[in-house]
Amino acid sequence: MSNIYNRFFEMLPKTPEFIGTVQSAAHPNYKVLIADGTGLVLCTSATVFNIGAKVYISGNEIKRSAPAGAVYQIEV
Repeated sequence: MSNIYNRFFEMLPKTPEFIGTVQSAAHPNYKVLIADGTGLVLCTSATVFNIGAKVYISGNEIKRSAPAGAVYQIEV
């Protein structure tokens, strides 16, 4: 029987996801401003995004579009 805690931790993402706004778009390279104000991140994506689009990023890759609205940070 496997350890339930190990199985739970294996399901969690290895790199955190952040929400940001696309500041520069030259497909496939983008500059994304992170919502918490830490700065610009150079990212890549297979999907085309416009300047001003809100996106989820993980590592240096844009994962998907983010919903419009306020961003809240929840510390766990």
